[in-house]
Amino acid sequence: MVGSRIHLDVMDGRLMAGHRVDWRRLVDKYRPAIRALVLRSLVLGALVLGGLGQCRLDVSPLVLGPLVLGPLVLRYLGLAMTLARPTVATLALSMALASAAGVFQWINGAAPPVSTDLPEPLLLATLCGLFFFAEHFLLNVEFRRQAHSLTLAGVPLVLAILTAPTHTIVLVRVIGSLTAFVIQRISLDKIAYNVSAYAFEAAVGSVVARNILGAHHRMDVYALLAVIAIVAAVDQLMSCLVLLVIRLHNGPMTRRDVITVLGPAAGLSAASSCFAFIVLVLLERGVIGVVLVAVLLAVQTAAYRSHSATRRRHQALTLVHNFVADGVGTESLESLAAELLRRIRELLRAAHVELVLLDGNHTVGVPAVGAATVLAIGEDGKLTVSSRQVDPSDWLTIRVLSQEESILARRDTKDAGLQRWLHRHGVRDAVIVPLPASSGLIGALSATDRLGELTSFTADDLTLMETLTGHLAVAVRSTRLLEKLAHEATHDALTGLANRAFLTRRLAEALTDSVHQPAVLLLDLDRFKEVNDAFGHDVGDRLLTVIAQRLHDCLPDSATVARLGGDEFAILLPHAPSRDELCRLVTAVGDHISQPVHFEEALLSAEASIGVAIAANTVHEQDLLRQADTAMYDAKAHDQRYALYTPDMDRGRAERLALLADLRTALKTAPDQIVLHYQPKIDIHTGALVGAEALARWNHPTLGVILPDRFIPLAEAAGLADELTPHVLRTAIQAAHRWNATTTRPLDIAVNLSARNVSNPGLPQLVKQLLEESGLQPQHLILEITESSIMADTAQTLPILNALKSLGVSLALDDFGTGYSSLSYLQKLPIDEIKIDRSFVSGLGGPEDVHSRALISSITGLALNLNLRVVAEGIETDEHLTHLQHVGCHVGQGYLISRPLNEAAFEAWTLKHADRKQLRLVSHSQRAYA
Repeated sequence: MVGSRIHLDVMDGRLMAGHRVDWRRLVDKYRPAIRALVLRSLVLGALVLGGLGQCRLDVSPLVLGPLVLGPLVLRYLGLAMTLARPTVATLALSMALASAAGVFQWINGAAPPVSTDLPEPLLLATLCGLFFFAEHFLLNVEFRRQAHSLTLAGVPLVLAILTAPTHTIVLVRVIGSLTAFVIQRISLDKIAYNVSAYAFEAAVGSVVARNILGAHHRMDVYALLAVIAIVAAVDQLMSCLVLLVIRLHNGPMTRRDVITVLGPAAGLSAASSCFAFIVLVLLERGVIGVVLVAVLLAVQTAAYRSHSATRRRHQALTLVHNFVADGVGTESLESLAAELLRRIRELLRAAHVELVLLDGNHTVGVPAVGAATVLAIGEDGKLTVSSRQVDPSDWLTIRVLSQEESILARRDTKDAGLQRWLHRHGVRDAVIVPLPASSGLIGALSATDRLGELTSFTADDLTLMETLTGHLAVAVRSTRLLEKLAHEATHDALTGLANRAFLTRRLAEALTDSVHQPAVLLLDLDRFKEVNDAFGHDVGDRLLTVIAQRLHDCLPDSATVARLGGDEFAILLPHAPSRDELCRLVTAVGDHISQPVHFEEALLSAEASIGVAIAANTVHEQDLLRQADTAMYDAKAHDQRYALYTPDMDRGRAERLALLADLRTALKTAPDQIVLHYQPKIDIHTGALVGAEALARWNHPTLGVILPDRFIPLAEAAGLADELTPHVLRTAIQAAHRWNATTTRPLDIAVNLSARNVSNPGLPQLVKQLLEESGLQPQHLILEITESSIMADTAQTLPILNALKSLGVSLALDDFGTGYSSLSYLQKLPIDEIKIDRSFVSGLGGPEDVHSRALISSITGLALNLNLRVVAEGIETDEHLTHLQHVGCHVGQGYLISRPLNEAAFEAWTLKHADRKQLRLVSHSQRAYA
């Protein structure tokens, strides 16, 4: 073919292993050797037949002998049955081309268009030598698994078509190329096709030229254009046959693949025709023409080699530039490798390029073994990423990684060790270069199987690989750093889960799906602060890590798990299942994370409140997160494991937000809306009034009286406690001062403090200032605090409590027994009294009577032993009062005595019961407590 040759690097025609019958075992074992021997014998036989032919050399025995008899002999030996179907089709095509070549050269006997004075043997030898040398100047164009070689054989072919008989053209074309193939050790399968194609090309080109130009035509412009057209047309036909063979072996091709073959072939055929025509014109000039032809050939050869070298250097420099340019800013190692490895493969014309990155640290001289990340790109141009263990028995790889030594293993190497390594890995040749130690990476870059069977990797390729590997290592290191920074920007540092920004982006992407609706689960761990307070933040962090791993394990791969902060997690399900399946999934998640966690410090069991929201008509990610948050707080409020969002939840939240806005306005502009009611407290044993508890009420201008259990939590959550508490304290202290100023029987006033108040270092100064402004004696003020407010941060609250105690005020522990089991802290706290929660008192006389009596007796006994007053709230029956008197409780309050009263009603109540014996007043100094 004019400048085209086919090289299938992975021929399906390789003999397959297997034994058909026992008696053929020996033949099967030596099948490749037998096949080569038979085919070469047939080729040599055909050459002898052709050489011994009559004066009109007949190429039929030369071509048809090996191509027709060869498959028959293989069939007789039982070898043809092992050939793959594409190879059988290729052999059939070869036979057809050879037969057609024989027919064309046999029927055509016209004289050549240009006559020559050279003897026919000399002309034959000259043309045969030119065809032989032309096969050594190849321009390879490869794609996928093929290397399509463009040669300068078009020059001697045009010379032969114009000057030699047809049978001579076919013979010299076959002999010259066949000699080159034997020296180059091309496989017999490819020899069969290429020889047949060359014979057909020579025969067809010669016949067509003779029919168009005729005999003894002049060397004019018409002849030039005719030769160019003939050679180009025949060459395009043969290139199409090449594509057909590639199609048989490797499947469909793209339009770009076809153009890659046909375009260069057409251009080279036209150039070869013009050059051959110039040579003929010069040869007509005698000796000077011969000299000029020799000079022209030398100049063309040098120019071709120079162009090839320059082109290769340009490709190398371009690749190095692309390495530097593409390596900066690439955020993914996979995308970087896909581009750069592809370019390396194209530049080296390798079938396979692989980058091995060893995990962990490594010292030069120590065998580099262990897990490695492998990024490879093959003949299909697709990147594959995998993990594997470095084989300790792979001495060559260990040598490259450990000793940082580059290796060149050519296909013609004489090194027995390299030969065994190539055979073991199933490759023809390889070049392996380690990553430079200065890069901080441990790994190697390798290229295997140089495309085409005529060349192998060279020392220049090794030098180029070493240069490229250095730039590749820098690019990989930069990309890994960017990947790390990008991961840290989108993931939680403690748990490795996605963070809020990453979750929001994924949620926005899921909401764009018009087919599936996403769902969001929001989890908040219950009482997680207790873990940090009791065991330290280290244990808390370890617990969060365990919870994160459990969430990741129990959810589908499509789910995105994120940590939003603290002990709050979120789960995105891109495709929300049905309501029943979603409920089962949420239940399974709750069960999985609530399993006990074993630490050295303690056995912990984490529980979570889960809010679920489905994007029914939601178009914004923040709306869906807010809905899940609303559902989560609804689950907490109703003491449930999970809750599914409903619009009613939002209406309740809207009401709370509106109420909070009104409270904020009231505290700033109309604090007198917050009024106090007072519930009397009596001495249980004497019936004497000893004081009152101040309870806040909000006289809302439109909603009426709002009880504290509705607006106090809002104030604490919104940070308004610091504005509300001073108003309540001032009102209560001033009221107590007025009462005590009008009687000789002083009363105590009790005011509740929130956890935020107890953690405020400015509280003691505020209390001191209000006492001094009102004139109330400090011993008549009782500040009630809860266990949870103290235990939240004892290191901060204890100094504040001690400062309050130093002012002379009394401290009461409210709702005792319902919070943390903090009995060990009682002896450390500067408290004066304990208040028994109403839940214990209300149990007296009911189904829980036995337990309530036992608890009340235990609390009272403990307080008496610690010399603390005991106050019981929630007294509603005589039975309650009787039992509390029996166990030794000191003070009581409840509806049996009086409901909370406004200031005027409280003063009237005290006057009304002042003369009654059971409620006679006694002074503080006269009250004694055991």
